[in-house]
Amino acid sequence: MSWHHGAKHYMNYLVDGDLAINNWQWQMQAGVTNPLSDTFRIYNPSKNISEKDPEGDFIYHWIPELRGYCLPEIEQEKYIDTSNYPKVILDWSKTRKVNGLVISDLRKQTKQRLLSQGGDEYDSAIAA
Repeated sequence: MSWHHGAKHYMNYLVDGDLAINNWQWQMQAGVTNPLSDTFRIYNPSKNISEKDPEGDFIYHWIPELRGYCLPEIEQEKYIDTSNYPKVILDWSKTRKVNGLVISDLRKQTKQRLLSQGGDEYDSAIAA
């Protein structure tokens, strides 16, 4: 399913919707800005930490349990047995690989459907 369906539904019910940011967020969560593309993005929390919060300011502000641990220690989960922060629920890298294959297959199916059926959804995808 194209990200356009979710975005349209969301905007119908959101009190303070902002098309400029909300549609961009929908596109990014869907993986790309165009469902006809063969590439997609899967959120990577470790990469996001190193790129967006290299000093740990955001983490230390919002997760006080992790204060006192450097970013490599946080990424290596050194805090697990020595802090009150909850234990890991899932193996992120394994989950990313498994779900990445599922999403990749779904995106291929969506692309093929859009190309074969055409119509408004295809036109929206082309416009994106």
